[in-house]
Amino acid sequence: MRKINFTSRTGTWLKNLAMQDPVDRQMAALLQVILLGFMTIIILAAIVNFLLTAPAIQPTTIILRSFISLLIIGIPLFLLRRGFFRSSVCVIIAILLAIESFAILAANLRSIAETLTFFTFAMLLAGLLIGQRALIITFAVSVGVILLSILREKDAVLKLDRIVIAGNFILLNGLMSLFLSRFGVTLRTALQAALERENDLNKEIDVRNQTEATLQQFTERLEILHEIDRSLLSAHSLHDIAKGALTRVRRLIPCKRASVTLFDFDKMEASFLTADFDGIETIPDTPIPLEEFGLDVIDVLWQNRAWSTNEMLKESVVTELDKRLANENGIHAWLTLPLLYQGQLIGALNLGRGIGQPFTTEDAAIAHDVANQLAIVLQQTRLYNALQDQLVEREKLIAQLEASNAELERFTYTVSHDLKNPLVTIKGFLGMLDKDLRDSRQDKIQDDIRRIAGAADKMDTLLTELLELSRIGRIMNLPEEVDLAQLAQEAIETLDARIHSSRIMVNVAQNLPYVYGDRLRLREVFENLIDNAAKYMGSQSNPMIEIGVREREDSPVFYIKDNGMGIESKYHSKVFGLFEKLNPGIEGTGIGLALVKRIIETHGGRIWVESDGLGMGSAFCFTLPEKINDQS
Repeated sequence: MRKINFTSRTGTWLKNLAMQDPVDRQMAALLQVILLGFMTIIILAAIVNFLLTAPAIQPTTIILRSFISLLIIGIPLFLLRRGFFRSSVCVIIAILLAIESFAILAANLRSIAETLTFFTFAMLLAGLLIGQRALIITFAVSVGVILLSILREKDAVLKLDRIVIAGNFILLNGLMSLFLSRFGVTLRTALQAALERENDLNKEIDVRNQTEATLQQFTERLEILHEIDRSLLSAHSLHDIAKGALTRVRRLIPCKRASVTLFDFDKMEASFLTADFDGIETIPDTPIPLEEFGLDVIDVLWQNRAWSTNEMLKESVVTELDKRLANENGIHAWLTLPLLYQGQLIGALNLGRGIGQPFTTEDAAIAHDVANQLAIVLQQTRLYNALQDQLVEREKLIAQLEASNAELERFTYTVSHDLKNPLVTIKGFLGMLDKDLRDSRQDKIQDDIRRIAGAADKMDTLLTELLELSRIGRIMNLPEEVDLAQLAQEAIETLDARIHSSRIMVNVAQNLPYVYGDRLRLREVFENLIDNAAKYMGSQSNPMIEIGVREREDSPVFYIKDNGMGIESKYHSKVFGLFEKLNPGIEGTGIGLALVKRIIETHGGRIWVESDGLGMGSAFCFTLPEKINDQS
């Protein structure tokens, strides 16, 4: 791992050249390698000399020469690393020219003819790395130094020899200079073109990569939008629809919190439907006033525009809810999208992020697509649910109407039958009374009058109970808190004569609670149920009635239980019908239990009978709410 890091760092250091021109940078990289190569050769040569020639040459001499050589090469390398490419090349050329000039002027040209390559190397550097002008100057200096050395030679033979060497040098290097002047331009042009093609290729690769990334993002976005579509169509409740959409929205647009708010402009309230967020967090209690949500925000949403902020606490419309979410949950940036359906604003899609994480235009565009989908499905689901509620209500009303019609038919039949009997009795005994009056039979007259009065009393009782039954549900006393234990005692006192005459033992539980309702109507319930239990006691030797309550999870169940005749299961629902009497021989109109049922149901409760059959006694059970609603 260390070797890899060292190699990587070395490569980075070599490439880190401060040149703006790409051609100069490429040539500088080549020159840098050459200089570093020379420095490496100098160091290796110093080591070899130190090991092999140490006795003949002093080590300090070897070190000094090596240091001077490294210094000479280090100067252009230093300039090169600082970005002075042409200056570093000029320094190298100057060093080569100076060394070779000194050697030529100080020695015989023939003896150092092989070192003339320094001039050649200087011309190569000038022509390839700098340009035509530098090449001409370098060539001119080289020729000038050689000609100067010829002029200084006094010996005719040596001068001729130098002229031959100089002619060969000038001819070869002149031709090379002509070649370098054109080749250098061609090389730089070709290198420039190659670098431009490389840049264009890199740009094309970058564009392609960017396009592929954009396409990938678009594909992911489209897939998630399809997922949202499928989740919206498969969900049944508004909460499930919104929850599924928010979960997927946070995959498209990373954020700490996403929520859906529904508006009720009739009540000027906003309700949070659901939210999706990181960690444990509570959803604020709703509904809240529209002012607390933000009227300025709602004005923007009405225009089908997104509302956003990078720092909510700096906004003039900041609310207490915004402050709480910022301080407790770190949400400072908000993006709110309108949920519009057919031009009506039904709610908002809210996305929240932390401080320094603003939403982008692309985020708003994506969220707007989701908000449009969500608004359509939410509103259609609301309309569908409302239609279903109406259908259920309609079915309920139809069932109630059918039950009322059936009850009305039974009522009509029974009234005509039960009222007809007393009328027939009255009419018959009026005829007998007329006959007995003509015959002056006083004993028969009193009996006729008694029978007529009894039939009239029966009609009066029947009409009174029917009128009482019709009033229940239309006329009620003000609801109040009622002590059921006390109410049961009052009912027992009212029926004291019947209870004592039948020697019935009545037990009232001490744990009967308080309820909320119409006191007089509830007393009628107890009176009718106790009276009904007393009438149907049968031949029980130890008649007993128990009034109590048993607890249940949803609500307490009150009961009035007897050990009398009992009721077969097939008659359990029939006993609450109008004018239903299981034993016609027992006194009464058959309206009492129907009256009790109507009172209990008007209070929002329900009533039923429990019995194991004939001779097993009966228990009439009913429930009452803790409070009766205002409509009732």
